[in-house]
Amino acid sequence: MEYMVDGKNINIIMKKLSWLFAAISLIICTCQPPDNIPGNLIVNPGFENVSGAFPEGWVPLMADEKGTFRFDISRDQAHSGDNAIEIGRVWSQAWDMNGFKTDSAIPLDPASKYILSFWYKTNSVEEYPIPLVCRFMVNRDQGKPLRYSKSLSTREDWTKISWLLDTLPEDAVSGDLAFSLRIRTKGTVMVDDVDFRMADESAIRQFESWRRIPVPSPEGDAGRAAYEGTGYFRVEKDSDRWWLVDPEGQANWAIATMGEIPGNKQGNGDYKLAEWFKKEYGENRLEYARMQYELLDSWGFNSFAGWTAGEFAKISSEKHGKEEKYMPMYSVLNFSIMGPDKDYYVKDNKGNYKGVHDHSFPDPFNPQWRRDAREKAESRIREYRDKAWFAGWFMDNEIDYSSLFRYVWGDYSAMEFIRFLENKYRDIKDLNKAWSSTFGSYDYDSFNDILSDKPEPLEWDDPLFIDFTAFERIIMEEYINYTYDLVKELDPDHLLISNRLNLGPMMCLHRTLDLWSRYDVICVNIYPQNLFSGFSKGELEILDWIHEKTGKPLIIGEWSVPALDSELYDFGKDPYDRPLDWSWPQVMKNQSERGKAYRTCMMQLASKPYMIGAGWFKVLDVNSTTRRANRGMINSEHQAYSEMTRAVSSTNNEIKEKLNLPK
Repeated sequence: MEYMVDGKNINIIMKKLSWLFAAISLIICTCQPPDNIPGNLIVNPGFENVSGAFPEGWVPLMADEKGTFRFDISRDQAHSGDNAIEIGRVWSQAWDMNGFKTDSAIPLDPASKYILSFWYKTNSVEEYPIPLVCRFMVNRDQGKPLRYSKSLSTREDWTKISWLLDTLPEDAVSGDLAFSLRIRTKGTVMVDDVDFRMADESAIRQFESWRRIPVPSPEGDAGRAAYEGTGYFRVEKDSDRWWLVDPEGQANWAIATMGEIPGNKQGNGDYKLAEWFKKEYGENRLEYARMQYELLDSWGFNSFAGWTAGEFAKISSEKHGKEEKYMPMYSVLNFSIMGPDKDYYVKDNKGNYKGVHDHSFPDPFNPQWRRDAREKAESRIREYRDKAWFAGWFMDNEIDYSSLFRYVWGDYSAMEFIRFLENKYRDIKDLNKAWSSTFGSYDYDSFNDILSDKPEPLEWDDPLFIDFTAFERIIMEEYINYTYDLVKELDPDHLLISNRLNLGPMMCLHRTLDLWSRYDVICVNIYPQNLFSGFSKGELEILDWIHEKTGKPLIIGEWSVPALDSELYDFGKDPYDRPLDWSWPQVMKNQSERGKAYRTCMMQLASKPYMIGAGWFKVLDVNSTTRRANRGMINSEHQAYSEMTRAVSSTNNEIKEKLNLPK
């Protein structure tokens, strides 16, 4: 059955899907949950009862962005029974839409624990390895609803997901369950046999056991990989893996974190640590940096990550000059952050620029942006240009390139787009003919008419999509080439590392991923979802995919996991009225679990032969007047989380032993 949602111009395919969302753990498993627990709280869990276009107890979700997706009841591929829900051929890209949800809220007892399970499979989803989002909203009597979400990887066969929800706010009253496709895709996802019920202790133990994944053992011998020294850091591929090679020719693997100094009360800072620092160190930032430098070294770190304070560079410089062991530095150039002028950025046909906060995508054809980028690069690079202990430059951080093909209407990129169309079609009549279809008819008198009309593709088969995505590649290639050539001109010796790619917009990267191979190294920021006790199958597949398409080594710019016992995720009244952080769905129970996850994740990353290092974000917790999150290894009293840091130290030294890294 195919159903058209006319109000939003959405066409949806839907299959039997079930999901629920949890604060602590989501588990993929192949066995049935125990049957001796109270019954299923989901209405019509197998989608067998159909009234009109939709199964009873379920309603469609429609994207805010105009577009289409298909929703269907599959009657021949169900996991069990006769029906399953299928969604697919998504054109609209929205985090929470393009799917379906429970029609009525599911009652919750805040003193109880629940287990959600469902079966799903994917078909011909080739654009991105993690297409499906399962979301559970906990409705509260007093507080704002709590949002939990997990993203699931492609699976060709029916796969069972189980999810333990065992941390509810005291005022929880009900929950809403939803499934959606988070990406533009021509493929489909099917869902079936959704089950949500109270969990007893036996079931919880089973789920915790299923959640554990094997810890791989990294392989490689840095001592065997002998290279000639060049005086600067570089990357080399040995017969078995890629290495980060130091100025003397010694192969290594970066076990990194950011060196940071307390003082900032906002953003990613800590207002308590700011006061502590003032009392203990006054204005002496360098003295504190020396203390933290030695602490990080004792925990087994051998490198700094991108956001490291300048005082640590001074210490590394001193140590290098004395021929002592030092930690190399990296820096983020942030070419996308140039000032308040919105003309710096690409825009859609409504004048909206691409990105939010500090992650907007610049218009690479804008001459002012190019001049300012050069000025910024000249200023920043001057300090590190000839420093052997400096490893390399990250071009940018988490710039937003999602749906970039829709953002061709900035003043300068739009003119380049018109030139591109003129070169391709020559005659406007040929463009009119090529673009006209059931999606729209075009009768422009000149190419300049396109500038005033500002059309955009409406669906996968819209002929405009071919030209808009072709120009999307031109925009991306111009940004990549300009930043690479600029930094290479000013600093020919250090590593040039890509924008720190994050998962948010990455579902749109498949059309341009090959272009990023211009850089020496590809950087990815990735935070485990707590699907398992480490990175999930889909998260690791993303890393494999990026390496396969670029052929370049990867480095993790940021990663970390939080825990509840940090008290930074409390449900009660917050003194600064700060909401729960976006990292809330990733939380683990305690620092012991966090330490185990550190080992699993680092072993997973070090086992990838194309990986040259990983940077933990960060040393100090986030406890500012605007944000609270357990990202650090040191709390607001400047006390280390002992269980966590013992695991960090043990893991870091284990990696050094297994890869035979310099001690």
